This record gives sequence, structure tokens and C-alpha cells, in this order.
Amino acid sequence: MKISDFTCPSCTSAYEVAESSLPIGRPGRVECATCGQLLDMWQDPKLRAYRLVMSSEHKYRHIDAPPSPIRATA
Repeated sequence: MKISDFTCPSCTSAYEVAESSLPIGRPGRVECATCGQLLDMWQDPKLRAYRLVMSSEHKYRHIDAPPSPIRATA
């Protein structure tokens, strides 16, 4: 079993993906649980499971650093 991280290219929700090493699955596709966009599509006969770790709405948003304080000369 191979486990890896995956990020939705549309909304940046974070997923963990578990993929079997045995060819016992079938071709498939999976959509993002947050935005509904296509996450992945595969043709090889492997089982894959996607688990939402954190949706984009719960991630910290990027905040620019505040400007340096300006010291007034007296």
C-alpha cells in the first residue's frame, strides 16, 4: 500500500491518497469533496482511496507581512 499527499488543483483542499500495490481494482475517477472538480482519473486496475484531510475553507489564508514600523525622529 502506498500513501501519498494530494492537493486539489482547483480549490487547494488537502487529501491523503492510499493506492493498492495489487492490480485488483478497476479504472476510475474521483471528484473533490469541496468544489466538485475532477481530482484524478486512472485507467490502471488499482484500488485508490482519497481522504479529505483539510478543505480549503479551513486552511489559513495567506496574509502579507505588515510594513516595518517607521521611527519618527524627534
